[in-house]
Amino acid sequence: MREVAEWYATRPDVALVFEGKVVDQEVRSGSLGGPPTAMSMTLSGKHRIVQFDVTRVFRGPNQAHLSIVTGLGTGDCGYVFWPGESYLVYASAGPGGIWFTSICSCTNSIEDSGTAIRFLAGEKPTADDLLSPQDYQTQYYKNVLPKRTGSVCGQVLKPDGSPLKGAIVELWELRDDDLPPRGGSDPNTSSDTGHFCVENVQPGKYFLTAESSDYDHDARYIGTYPGVHSQAEAVQVSIEKGVRLPDVKFTTFRESVYTIRIRVIAPDKTPLSYKNGCGVAVDSEDRNPLSYHIDHTLEEDGTYTFGYIPPGKYQVTTYFQPDFEGGQLKPFPEAAKWRPARQEVVVRGDTDVVVKLKPASQN
Repeated sequence: MREVAEWYATRPDVALVFEGKVVDQEVRSGSLGGPPTAMSMTLSGKHRIVQFDVTRVFRGPNQAHLSIVTGLGTGDCGYVFWPGESYLVYASAGPGGIWFTSICSCTNSIEDSGTAIRFLAGEKPTADDLLSPQDYQTQYYKNVLPKRTGSVCGQVLKPDGSPLKGAIVELWELRDDDLPPRGGSDPNTSSDTGHFCVENVQPGKYFLTAESSDYDHDARYIGTYPGVHSQAEAVQVSIEKGVRLPDVKFTTFRESVYTIRIRVIAPDKTPLSYKNGCGVAVDSEDRNPLSYHIDHTLEEDGTYTFGYIPPGKYQVTTYFQPDFEGGQLKPFPEAAKWRPARQEVVVRGDTDVVVKLKPASQN
């Protein structure tokens, strides 16, 4: 582990290493520019700006306050920071003077950065520091993580009371900002008997949901603990350090799902498709594991069809992703011609939607 800490600390791309506490963060959209590195994952979409009060700096400018850019942490290599918590941050210099970090940088909570901090501070290694990464990981998941986190286990049922096997069971927190919610899931889905266990979840209050697809009948089973359909009726589950909640049982509901076919039209007849980076996103009003949020570039005929859409109200939004050419990311020429379009759609069955773009110069 000491050797691992040294490898990360001496990487040439790491220009800033500091210990600090998160005091604020916000979600922003738009391009950051720069070369196609891990930062490229956030170039055309959302990213988070995290503000730190700095405790001490091991490398780089010695400042009392620092801002770090990272992704949202939803498959974009972003590191998930939480307000009020302290971290050891490894950052690279980005375009325009920004500092960037990701899940590949060794950035971690202070609780889990003991080996790295001792190396950076020039302190003698402990017995844990001399373990192999494999042995350290085994001990961490066996002895340390269960004491810092909590778990919930139980059973999920169909409307008729029979077990719902293969259901995705998740804990998620309700947030009043744009940041992804904290939570956890059973990595193996529910068993043939409907039993599940969501383990190693950070302490807090969460909603518990279950979902299983019935593709053969264009339907799904969904439910929120303690067996209700709406979030307003749900009861939160309290997760505490070192506590395992057993025998949490709840019933799901069955609902039909549909398709939505979207066509994007430009007034000047410009063909729009994946060839010029044009795509559409479909977003539910809700933000929970049972809601629908997805995007995709258009097919060559200017359309795209999304399946498995639950009934409800959605926002359909157009976007242009950048082009990757010659080792550089740059916008397609069409992106500057059109304003992003947004259209509200209510889905009660299979639905066709036509979205008309407007020139960027038009109000």
